[in-house]
Amino acid sequence: MAEVNRRQFLNRTANAIAGLSLGAAGMPFVQCGSSATRFSKSKQRPNIVFFLSDDHAVPAISCYGSRIARTPNIDRIANTGLRFTNCFCTESICAPSRTAILTGKYGHITGGIGWEHYDRSHRTFPEYLQNAGYQTALMGKYHLGDEPLGFDTYNILPGQGRYYDPELISKDGKKVYSGYESDVITDLALAWLGEREPGRPFLLCLHDKATHMPWQPPDRYARLLENEDVLEPEFLFDDHEGRSDAVTHADLTMEGLMLWQEKIWGAPPSELGANEKRRWLYQQYIKHYIRTATAMDENIGRVLDYLGAHGLEKNTIVIYASDQGFFLGEHGWFDKRWMYEESLRLPFLIRYPGITEAGAVCDAMVMNIDFAPTLLNLAGMPIPADMQGRSLLPLLKGEDAPEWRKSLFYRHYTGEFGIPPQYGVRTERYKLIHFYGRTKLYRRDESEWPFVDVWELYDLQNDPHERKNLYESPQHQTIVLELKKELTRLRRELKEPDAEPLLF
Repeated sequence: MAEVNRRQFLNRTANAIAGLSLGAAGMPFVQCGSSATRFSKSKQRPNIVFFLSDDHAVPAISCYGSRIARTPNIDRIANTGLRFTNCFCTESICAPSRTAILTGKYGHITGGIGWEHYDRSHRTFPEYLQNAGYQTALMGKYHLGDEPLGFDTYNILPGQGRYYDPELISKDGKKVYSGYESDVITDLALAWLGEREPGRPFLLCLHDKATHMPWQPPDRYARLLENEDVLEPEFLFDDHEGRSDAVTHADLTMEGLMLWQEKIWGAPPSELGANEKRRWLYQQYIKHYIRTATAMDENIGRVLDYLGAHGLEKNTIVIYASDQGFFLGEHGWFDKRWMYEESLRLPFLIRYPGITEAGAVCDAMVMNIDFAPTLLNLAGMPIPADMQGRSLLPLLKGEDAPEWRKSLFYRHYTGEFGIPPQYGVRTERYKLIHFYGRTKLYRRDESEWPFVDVWELYDLQNDPHERKNLYESPQHQTIVLELKKELTRLRRELKEPDAEPLLF
């Protein structure tokens, strides 16, 4: 496999580019294009509150129909705004996804791939808003260095940071705060809201560490679910028989959790058999995960309450999203990186009174690169020509959008933890993935790293859990050919470097 030369990424620009629905109980399902809500150009520039969580999966959010978790305050945003059911990331790792959210561009354009930080000559939507007179603040996780651009005020975690007594970095230096991370950053956010200049619009980015490993909850939720078993996912014991050999080396399994979490959870009882051990690990994992999510949700409610109490709701855009999806035991896995649905799909909710219809649902294919152009558009600003995402305004208003995307491109570069490098195309019905190159195994010598070069094809309509690879199926060869052509078209359109040769 040819190495991806990072220098190729830094001098590239891009042209602007032109399912699976989940209806939650009590919410109307609105096909995009069915609403006649009007966008008033006379509105004052809106305030923006952007909640961004870490690794918070769709199945752990109750407004998405979760069977395992309750998130009443996140649900408040959905109940009064618009819920997207098909929102996807460009690369399912924290830093690349956050770069895509901030810049509206793929990582191969900005250099923000894998563990690499992006080239800061690529401007972010906070920078544009700040230059247009917005007051801007970032509290919580940044994960792209120690000096975020575009923010008048920031208090950020160094790297991933910690849950208890977090250290935060501001323009004044580093300071350790007593308390729980979600509580601390919310306290700082509320203090900033109280001190801001009332006559100017503001952007507040509140980016929580939750629900990232090691899933350490505050004391008040330490015993949540202690005396009950959380429902297991349907394929906790998946043998992956219907997939290719690309999945056989994955380190990020339920059993693999012990490499990182044993010091916190302790070891499973020695008398347990293999299946019971996996069940024990799943219960430890999912309960701690839900506990951290519950604390985060509680703090989201504090901010929503503030907006309501201070008359800010009507002219404030509120967004809730995660940086990517996450496996919650499905197929025996945790973590992300894969192009499979659990990892690729992320929650995305937006509320803007007068624009979004309360409780509406949209199943159009949207991406994290769409967030930046959307927010600039809603703020009445031009969308930079080099942003690759598209404004979601037509979808927010419920207008017909016949030229909206019908396919998307994904690429994961690092090939670590037994998860191969991969790229592919997803349409409304099908997904084609190419796994290629060396797959790095955790704590294993490089001589033991396997090489893979395989393809997978899934029919998401008939196989939503992606358990039967159809790539070699004679009946699907026309589909394979069409998807490879679409994959090549997307790569050309997105100016994606030829780390792997184009197919057509």
